[in-house]
Amino acid sequence: MKVSVYLREVKEDGKQGVSCICFRVRDKEIDIKIASELQVVDKYWDGGALRYRQNTVVDKDEQKHIPKQIAAIIELIESSFDRNKADSNWLRQSIEDVLHPNRAYERNHPTLLARMAEYIKQHDGTKQTKAQIENLHHKLIRYVAYNREIAGNQDFNLFVESITLEDMNDFREYVANEHLLYMEYPEFYKDYIPAQYKPQEKSSTTIINTMNLLCVFLHWCKKMGYTSNEVFLQYGCKVPVYGDPFFLSIEERNILYDADLSEIPQLEAIRDIFVFHCYIGCRVGDLYRLTKENIKDGFVEYMPQKTKKCEAKTVRVPLHEKAQRILAKYENYNSDKLLPFRPVYTYNNGIRELLKHCGIDRMVTVLDTHGYKTVQKPLYEVASSHTARKTFVGNLYKQVPDPNLIASMSGHVEGSRAFARYRNIDDDMKRKLVEMIN
Repeated sequence: MKVSVYLREVKEDGKQGVSCICFRVRDKEIDIKIASELQVVDKYWDGGALRYRQNTVVDKDEQKHIPKQIAAIIELIESSFDRNKADSNWLRQSIEDVLHPNRAYERNHPTLLARMAEYIKQHDGTKQTKAQIENLHHKLIRYVAYNREIAGNQDFNLFVESITLEDMNDFREYVANEHLLYMEYPEFYKDYIPAQYKPQEKSSTTIINTMNLLCVFLHWCKKMGYTSNEVFLQYGCKVPVYGDPFFLSIEERNILYDADLSEIPQLEAIRDIFVFHCYIGCRVGDLYRLTKENIKDGFVEYMPQKTKKCEAKTVRVPLHEKAQRILAKYENYNSDKLLPFRPVYTYNNGIRELLKHCGIDRMVTVLDTHGYKTVQKPLYEVASSHTARKTFVGNLYKQVPDPNLIASMSGHVEGSRAFARYRNIDDDMKRKLVEMIN
């Protein structure tokens, strides 16, 4: 078997005097020729030595690089030659394996994106968590495409076996800056992000949560035996920074309950859902799953979806008289759902409109997670469905600061960091304690 190398002129505009390097394999009746993508400047090329002549104007790195690639291709052809399998596809593949090693690796190893698709398919957690993982998957798809199409690294890919700390840090930078890249390369992103979902600047907390999800996925890959790579341990999961919780006082909640909204029925329904939510303190996902069957002997009974994998327990919350009145109001509601729930987006917007309409404009201190600076905002601007859960927990904690007792009704897992935040919420509690040692 003999391998030979020859030149073939490139017939393209602006390519005069340039030829591509071709490889020929001959062995008895076998005679295969394939042109590679390697190109050289004819007048400086030494066909006998298969290298550029000395003292040419060709870049020195290219002078060194091309002979090495030719030698590697010849070596692979000679080592993999099989008379029974040698054809043009084999020769073309041998050339590509040297020139594009990532593609060669990809043929035998599922990419990180493929592994993540499998991870999503097998995930049996909450819909919210699965949606977050799918969102991460879309970001990674865009990241790979960006590196190939915009950064010019056509062979770029990620593999769980070879992802490095530098790769993870680079992806983090991409996530943090994607809203800027979107404005810089609108033609590229129009194929990946619908115009109505234009990316916004991500908070530090959001970026941390995104990277933590990636670490959890990489840990799953190791657990499944797909890799021994432990780069996720090097990167390390980070703890998001949150400010002190803000919530409605009992008086503010009662203002909402007593408000006459009969002329604004849509807002009235939002009010009823929100106030009921304040009385049971569950996560909004659990709230939306409640049906009339969850009401038993004056209690609302449910199993929190978020924590069911680490602590499968049933939560029972006694229904306050006002919560029972709200349920009675919708007793004949023609649905299996407990209340006339709205989409979460509509619910959140409705809560803010409700508070503003009812004059709940107390200024609260919130953490600007883009820069970790505190800012003052009216409560109606920052309230959401989660405010109902915080209102339930916060007001209970004022009365009985026992995290175990409250967790039995809120569905927090044992050791939750959430209660540590509530210990700083009330100066009145501190004053009362000081007065006790008078």
